[in-house]
Amino acid sequence: MNPGVSEEAGKAVVSTVDALKSTPVILGVLIFNLGMMAFVGYLEHTNGERWERTVERAINYCTPVKAAP
Repeated sequence: MNPGVSEEAGKAVVSTVDALKSTPVILGVLIFNLGMMAFVGYLEHTNGERWERTVERAINYCTPVKAAP
């Protein structure tokens, strides 16, 4: 890897951390947003499982049963 690229990336990370240290409100909003995204992702995952069960039950209960010969 090019040493210039890693040096530039290091400078960018250091400046980002310094900016977040000077504005704790932004850091709080960032942490809140990450938590909110994780929570919404969990809700959508459980909602998808619920809909999958609902559709499977509807298919099982709504299909006609063949009469015995």
